[in-house]
Amino acid sequence: MGLIGITFGLVVWAVMNVTGTYLVNQRVSEELAVVDALALEVTPDVARANADALYSTLVERGRETGARLLVTDETGTVWVDSLSELNGVRLGHGEITDITNHQRDRSYGFHRVQSEDFALSHGEWIGYYTCAVTDNGRLIGAVMMVSSLQDLTRSLDEIQNNIILFFVVVLVIVLAVGLYFSALILRPVNELNTVMQQTARTGFTVRANPRGNDEIAQLGRTFNMMSEKLQNMDQMRSDFISNASHELKTPLSAMKILIESILHQETPDPTMTREFLGDINQEIDRLSSIVGDLLTIVRFDSRSEKLQMEPIALDELLFDTLSRLSPVANRAGIALEPSCDELCFVNGDPIKLQQVIYNLCDNAVKYTPRGGTVRVRLYTDGGRAVIEVKDNGIGIPKESLPHIFERFYRVDKARSRSTGGTGLGLSIVQSMVHLHGGDIEVESEENVGTTFRVYLPLVEDPYADFVDDEEEETAPAPAQEEHSDEKK
Repeated sequence: MGLIGITFGLVVWAVMNVTGTYLVNQRVSEELAVVDALALEVTPDVARANADALYSTLVERGRETGARLLVTDETGTVWVDSLSELNGVRLGHGEITDITNHQRDRSYGFHRVQSEDFALSHGEWIGYYTCAVTDNGRLIGAVMMVSSLQDLTRSLDEIQNNIILFFVVVLVIVLAVGLYFSALILRPVNELNTVMQQTARTGFTVRANPRGNDEIAQLGRTFNMMSEKLQNMDQMRSDFISNASHELKTPLSAMKILIESILHQETPDPTMTREFLGDINQEIDRLSSIVGDLLTIVRFDSRSEKLQMEPIALDELLFDTLSRLSPVANRAGIALEPSCDELCFVNGDPIKLQQVIYNLCDNAVKYTPRGGTVRVRLYTDGGRAVIEVKDNGIGIPKESLPHIFERFYRVDKARSRSTGGTGLGLSIVQSMVHLHGGDIEVESEENVGTTFRVYLPLVEDPYADFVDDEEEETAPAPAQEEHSDEKK
């Protein structure tokens, strides 16, 4: 608003300057025209030195114009004054000397009267207009008109006051409209600021109420999305800490009970002691597995997990992993049926990818009843390799499918604990697959089975050139050389 006020002030000054210049130039042109006409009219009387005729002419023209008229000789001495006060007085005004010194034919100037000069009131602005009187090219005198500029100054003041009043009214209107629209624009900003301050005090449950589709509304929606994500992350953090504490506490509690049972016996039974120590050993293994999974999750979250990338033949990696899992499947009475449609090469970390395959197949074995089958298939789909693990086990409820990759989430908590699950395996698998630029999806139906598919970007066979070179080296010699050998 300050800039608008300064701009309006400059506009007022410019308009006043242009208007004042125009009015003054118009007045000068009019007055000089009158003086020119008067000089032509009095030239014969000045040449004949006819003072009476000059006086009559000056009085009559002075009455018509409302100005004081004087005629001087070539030295600036007044011959005739329409008010008969300065006869015989030599004038030293610059407008007269311009004429008598042959510097100009016409001249004018504006002065503020500081005394009773020319019988005008003190402080009034007056204008002096002079014109040479010549006879056959010879200077014989000068005509001077003295007129008040009060009407001009009053007009300028009136115009200035009107312009100022107009611009003040416009400025007030602009100020009011500007404040209204500023409040209108800043209202959602202030509301969003209030929501942010409330969020800082109470947490991420507060939401903005954006209206419309402008930038502020978009900012509000973005804030809501951010708050919702932070709320989910905060909830996940709380759940993670709670679940991790519970998972760590469970084997510790079991070990404490077993150890106390041994300690409270005066003569422990060796068989029972050995059994309890075996259980303690299993709980320690379970605790170690939980800690290892937690460390893996922490490395993924901190993005400190580094991959040792190299070209991998997925078929070899798949069969090698299943051979390690075969004893577990045999003990559980589960049949493993691997199949490979074609050779597939990907760029990845073999240890991490082997862990992905092992975890998926191990889960399938755990949740498939005895006598069931786990089919593992490798094939390609476009530019991706697909690892499909399909079982005919208990399946996953439809409402649980969106959550199975969440940390510590388990569909059947009692069964998961009995099978040694921690609820971190699928979350780790998903993180590893994404780290390789791949994706994972799941399909399941209760009491029918579950299918996991892992998609990984394919790469070209890195050994293709090497095989071509070997074939060229082992190719038979040309027939011509064989005949020459036979001759020899």
